Amino acid sequence: MADVSSDPLAHDSARPRVLVTGFGPFPGVAENPSGWLAERVAATAPPTDCMLYRAVLPTEWTAVASRAAYFHQAIRPRLMIHFGVQTQASEIQLECKAHNVTEQRPDAAGAHPGRPDVISGGGDMLETWLPVDALVARLQAEKFPASVSQSCGRYICNDLYFRSLHWAEQNGSDALFVHVPQTHVLSLHTLLQAAEMILQEALQAVQLQSKFEAGPLDTLPPTDTP
Repeated sequence: MADVSSDPLAHDSARPRVLVTGFGPFPGVAENPSGWLAERVAATAPPTDCMLYRAVLPTEWTAVASRAAYFHQAIRPRLMIHFGVQTQASEIQLECKAHNVTEQRPDAAGAHPGRPDVISGGGDMLETWLPVDALVARLQAEKFPASVSQSCGRYICNDLYFRSLHWAEQNGSDALFVHVPQTHVLSLHTLLQAAEMILQEALQAVQLQSKFEAGPLDTLPPTDTP
């Protein structure tokens, strides 16, 4: 899949692998700022303490399911940060949980999920281990409007988040979903600054966790650009 790119030093096995994703357009949103964020985050000042992979996902039920599974196994990320747009949001929302429920709503290709849950037998709800309250406090301290959200919705954003949290729980990893408002609410420049701060703060958080030394992530993916 050619929609994953990594930093030029992605052969260093000593650094944790980080996957950052955004979405393409979908019904009602012709231009999705989350895809732009995924492509641009840390582009001007890439962090040197991680191997950064970026991807823009089509807002489609089937594509998200297949690509999430592929990225998890090929990259085996220590940290996953997913960006999506919330059309009614007035601030940046850090999602603390995802639910194992799908909304029967058409995707960008006009398809429905065709299933009531995200992962059969995957439980009702999963929460991130990342300190979302502290992350929001840091954003607010830098004058970014931000809050903790208790619901990632039931659309494709939630679908991706539940898949990543489920994989993270089984593999000693962490995931975070960040909903951003549309660009008439916050400019692309402001969103990018906030996204870079979220990346750095989340990376520092996982480096402090004892499970950072867990074994399953000791093997490099076959290539840095699948």
